[in-house]
Amino acid sequence: MIGDKIIHFDTINSTNIFLKEHWKDLPSETVVWADKQTGGYGRMKRQWIADRGGLWFSVLFKPTNIRPYNPWHYVRLYSLAIHDILKDKYKLETVIKWPNDLLVNEKKICGILGEAVFTGVTPSAIIVGVGLNVNNKIPEELKDIATSYIEEKNKKLHLEKLLKQINSHAYYKYYLKYFKRDKISAFTKQWIKKLNIRNGDFIKIIFQNEEKRGKIISIHGDYLEVEFESGIEKVYAGEVSLRKERVV
Repeated sequence: MIGDKIIHFDTINSTNIFLKEHWKDLPSETVVWADKQTGGYGRMKRQWIADRGGLWFSVLFKPTNIRPYNPWHYVRLYSLAIHDILKDKYKLETVIKWPNDLLVNEKKICGILGEAVFTGVTPSAIIVGVGLNVNNKIPEELKDIATSYIEEKNKKLHLEKLLKQINSHAYYKYYLKYFKRDKISAFTKQWIKKLNIRNGDFIKIIFQNEEKRGKIISIHGDYLEVEFESGIEKVYAGEVSLRKERVV
């Protein structure tokens, strides 16, 4: 089960880096959790402030006996699990921002990063890093774009209990039902239902400091089909930042 083995640190540079360095010696589904990360990072290596009070952890998967080799599947696994737990256990509504964040009223409360370790053609290890703002106060300069559970509900949560709830839910609700049974297509449909975008929405794509605006034609696991002025293109999750456009 995910989290049968939990390694806890008071302070570490990065739980993802730790697992990338030690994955060979650890069993699949090991969880590494730290009270504080000094070198936390998100997608595209953006710095992630990971001070005390937040839930900062990474999970190791060794996909030898299951088909999903794509790190994005595991990112979706945790985005769904966290969405469900915050809603069902703690009465906090979130939406999943394509491809890997959770938002509350358009403010980021959680970021999830998937990374792969290769020793051959397919990944030998997949590492999912989670940064969830829980009991940590958000700096004033970030309050327009970020939030935390305590900022929204004015109460604290027990971090270890929350960690175990998330991992248990990920395992029993999604991992056993979809991953172990090779039903990734059905799993992806569940994830798409929780996204903050829909077919027909207008979005802004930011790629290498260039902006393009278009309309979503269809949503898939790893990419969007978007209609731009120049025609319909596939937009892949690992390449761009996305903003949903408000319709006035």
